Amino acid sequence: MNQIECSNSGNGQKVSSRKGGDVAEPSNPTVAVGILHSLSGTMAIGEPSLKNAALMAIAEINRAGGVLGKTITPIVADGASNPAIFARVAQTSIQDGAVALFGCWTSATRKAVIPILEKENILLWYPVQYEGLEESAYVFYTGVCPNQQITPAVRWFLAQNRKRFYLIGSDYVYPRTINKIVRAQLEREGGSCLGEQYLPLGAKNFESIAAFIKQVKPNVVLNALNGDSNIAFYQQIRDAGIDPQEVPILAVSVAEEELRRIGEAAVGHYAAWSYFQSLPAPENQTFVENFRARYGSEQVTSDPIEAAYAQVYLWKQAVEAAGSFESDRVRRAAPNVAFRAPGGLVRLDANHHLWKPCRIGQVLSSGQFEVVWDSQDCIQPQPWLGVETWDSPNQSTVIKLLAEVSQGIHHSCQLEENSRALNLWMAELLRVNQRLRHTQQRLEDSQKRYREAQEREKLLKKRLSSQVRNSLNPKTILAIAVEEIANLLNLDCCQFLWYKKSKTRCSFRLGACATLDPNLCQLDTSEAFQVLESQIFQVSCLAVKDINRDPQLNPIRRKSLQEIGLQAFLAAPVQTRSGQNGVIICEQYQEPRNWTVSEVELLKAVVDQLAIAIDQAQLYEQAQTAAAVSQARATELEAALHDLRETQAQLVQTEKMSALGVSLAGIAHEIKNPVGFVCGNLEYLQESAELLIEMLQLYAKHYPQPPSVIQDRAEEIEVDFLIEDLPKLLSSTAVGAERIRDLVLSLRNFSRKDGKRMERVDIHDGIDSTLLILSNRLKANGPRPAIEIIKEYSPLPTVECYPSQINQVFMNILGNAIDALEEMAEGYVGKILIRTEYRAGEPSQVEIHIIDNGLGIPPEIRDSLFEPFFTTKAIGKGTGLGLSISRKIVVETHGGQLSCTSNPSGGTEFAIALPVSRPSLEDFQEETNIKLEPIETLQS
Repeated sequence: MNQIECSNSGNGQKVSSRKGGDVAEPSNPTVAVGILHSLSGTMAIGEPSLKNAALMAIAEINRAGGVLGKTITPIVADGASNPAIFARVAQTSIQDGAVALFGCWTSATRKAVIPILEKENILLWYPVQYEGLEESAYVFYTGVCPNQQITPAVRWFLAQNRKRFYLIGSDYVYPRTINKIVRAQLEREGGSCLGEQYLPLGAKNFESIAAFIKQVKPNVVLNALNGDSNIAFYQQIRDAGIDPQEVPILAVSVAEEELRRIGEAAVGHYAAWSYFQSLPAPENQTFVENFRARYGSEQVTSDPIEAAYAQVYLWKQAVEAAGSFESDRVRRAAPNVAFRAPGGLVRLDANHHLWKPCRIGQVLSSGQFEVVWDSQDCIQPQPWLGVETWDSPNQSTVIKLLAEVSQGIHHSCQLEENSRALNLWMAELLRVNQRLRHTQQRLEDSQKRYREAQEREKLLKKRLSSQVRNSLNPKTILAIAVEEIANLLNLDCCQFLWYKKSKTRCSFRLGACATLDPNLCQLDTSEAFQVLESQIFQVSCLAVKDINRDPQLNPIRRKSLQEIGLQAFLAAPVQTRSGQNGVIICEQYQEPRNWTVSEVELLKAVVDQLAIAIDQAQLYEQAQTAAAVSQARATELEAALHDLRETQAQLVQTEKMSALGVSLAGIAHEIKNPVGFVCGNLEYLQESAELLIEMLQLYAKHYPQPPSVIQDRAEEIEVDFLIEDLPKLLSSTAVGAERIRDLVLSLRNFSRKDGKRMERVDIHDGIDSTLLILSNRLKANGPRPAIEIIKEYSPLPTVECYPSQINQVFMNILGNAIDALEEMAEGYVGKILIRTEYRAGEPSQVEIHIIDNGLGIPPEIRDSLFEPFFTTKAIGKGTGLGLSISRKIVVETHGGQLSCTSNPSGGTEFAIALPVSRPSLEDFQEETNIKLEPIETLQS
C-alpha cells in the first residue's frame, strides 16, 4: 500500500467554451451540468440517492460562490435502467448546454454513453466501482478498481482460511469480468471456485441457487448481483437456513442504501468498499448530518453516494485549476487534484482514477457496517491489473488486448441480451400460435358439438332432423319440433312462444302448439309465463317438477301458473343470431312430473337445432371462413417462427465469427511485420556469424600466440564455446521464428473472410490451422493430462469450398470433442483421432472423421444434436448453435454430409463428407430435395 499526500490546485479566471479553445465564453451567470441516473427500473433501488448527493454538492458549491463566478444549474435525467436510454438522455443534456456529465451506474450504461462523450468532447464523472480494463480520456472514474476492492477483500478471506468460493452476479460486463479476475486470484493464491452463476438484471428467483449453496457449503459467496435482485437473494438465502457464520456473503455492490430494503436477512454478511457511513471521522459525520438534514432523517449514505458527492468537488477544482470549463483544459488540469472526502483524502491519478483505501464491513442489525479490516493507506488505482507498472515494450500491446477482454464480454452480454429478446419474441409468437391453435380447437370442438347435435337429432327421428334443417318456413319448423317433442316425451302439451322485449315491457306470443287435447292449445299461457321471463332466460333449461312445491317459484309466479292448471313444466329459451328469440315449454297438467336428465338434454338438443335451423347457412359460411383464416395465420406464424430462428442463428454465429475473425486478424497483423523482420534478418545474421567465426579461425591459425591480453579475454569469454554454440543458438532462434510465422499464417488462414466464390484448398491445412489455434486447450491442465491428437491423413485432392466456413465446422466439432474430454475423470488420457479418406466416384468426395474417446452421447438426445439452440452445456457455456450451423454449412452450402455416431459405452464420431467439386445447384436440388440458398444470403 502507498501513502499519498495531496494538495489542492490553484484557481484561474479565464473561461473558454467547450470546443472553442481559448475563445472567451459568453457572460452567462450560470453553467449547466448533466446528472444522469436511473430514477426508475431495477436500478432505481440505489441510484436516486447518488443524484441527491450530486445535487447537495452543487447546492453547497453555489452557496460558496459557484465555479469561476458562475452558478451551477443541474439538468437531471432518468436513464430508466436502460443503456440505450442513458445514451439518449446524455445527448439531450449536452444539447441543452451541459459542459460536464455526472452519473451512470452499470458498466453497460457507461459504455453506452462513451461514444456520445467522444463525439461531443464532454467529460463524464463516473461514481461507481467497476471492473477495470478501461481507460477513457473522456471519463473520470471516482469509484474503486478491482485492485482497490475485490483483490484485497478476497485476500482477507483467504487469510481467514476461507478458500472455497462460490460466485454469483448479474448478467452484464462488470460481474463477468471481476469473476474472471477472482478465479485467477484464487488459482494463484490457493483458493478454489465451486461454481459460477449469472442471472438477468431484476431476477427474483434464487431458490435453486440457495439449495446448491446449502449443498456444497462454500466458505464464501462472492455476490456481484446488482439492483433489486439483492432483496430476493438475501431473503431466500436466509429462508434456506444458511448461516452467515458458516457461509458468509461478500458483496461488492450492496451498500447501506440497499441494506434498508434487504433488512435483517443481510445481518452478519460482509461488503467491501472504500467508504462506510459508520466511519467516525468528523468530515464524515458532518456529511451524514447534512445529507439527512436535506433529504430526511431516515436517509443513509454509502460508498457510491460519497463518490457522487466528492466528484462534483473534484470537477470544481479541476475547472478552477484550468481556468476554463472547456473539456481539453479540464482534462489536462485534473491529475493530482485532491479533495478531503467524507471517507478521507482522495487524489486523481493521471490515469483518471482515484487513489482510495479499501475497507471490509460486516452488516449489523442496525443496518450499518462494522469495519473489520481497513487498508489504512490509499491504494494506487491499477485498472489494467498492474500491467501499467510493467517495464516492458509489450506493455501497450497487453493493455490493448486486456481492453478487448472487457469489450468482448460486453459484446457477448449484448448478444445474449439480444438473444433473450429474440427468445421473448419467439415465446410471444408461440403464445399467439397457441392461442390460434386454441381458437382452432374451439372451432373444431364447435364443429364436433355440431356433429354431436346432429347425432342427437336422430333421437327426434329422421323426420324432425330432415324437416327442421331443410325447411325455410319458421311455422313448419316450429310445428314439427313441438309435435315430435310432445310425442317423444309423452307430454300433455308442448308450445313454442315467440319472445319480444322492448324498452318498457316484454311479451310472449304463441308460435306453435302440439297436444292430444285441443282445448289446451286454447289456453292463453303467454301471460302466465311472462312473469317467469327473467328466470327462463338466465338458464339453458328451467325444470319445475311440481308447481305447488318447487322452491324455484316465488308466490306470485306459482299463483300465475296454478291459475291455468299447470302441474309441471320444462322451459328452454331459443336464442338465434338473427335476434328472433323464443322459448319451448313442455307442459304437464294431469300431475307433477320428475323430469329426467335425458329429457332435459333432449330439449336442449332441440333448442340447439332450432337455432341452427334458423342460422345454419350463415353459421356454416362463417365457420368455413374462420377455418380458412385460422389456417392461413397458422401457416404465416410457423413461417415467421422458422425465419426468426434462422435469423437468430445467423445473427449470433455471424457476430461470434466476425468478432473472432477481427481479433485473430488483428493479432496476426500485429505479429506478422516484426516476425518477418526477425526471419529476414536471421539469414543475414547467420551468414555474418559464419564469416566472423571463419575470420577468428584464420587469426588463430596464422597467429597462434596472440598477446596475453587477447588470450586472457578469450579464456574469459570462452571463445571456443561461443564459436561452437553461436550457430546452434542462431539455428534455434530461426526455428522459433519460423514457428511464430507458421502460427501467424494459421491465424490468418483461419480468420480470413470468404469471397463470393469458392476456392480450392487443402483440407489438411484447415485441420492443422484449427488444431494450432486449439493447441492451448490440448495441453495438460492441472490433474488432466494433455489430450493426444492422432492424425491418419490420406493423400487428398484440393476441395472446392468456402475455407472459412469449413474451418468453422472443424472448430465447432473439435471444440465439442475437447469439451467432452475435459469432463472425464482426473488422470484420464483423452485422445482425438482425425482420419481423412478420398472416395473416388461420381461425385468424388473427401471424408473427414473426428473421433474422441469421451463418454459418448446418450441415444435419447442424439436425434436433437443438430437442432438450433439444443445444448447440454451449462448456462453461459454454449448457445446450441454450433452443430446446427455446421450442418447448414456442410449440407446446404457445400452439398456434403454431416453425421454423428456414438457408443453409449464411450466414444463419439463425427463424419464430414465434402464433394471435391461442388455439384450444380440444379443437380443437388434434384438429388437431395433441399433448396440451396446463395452464399451471399448465408453470409448476410
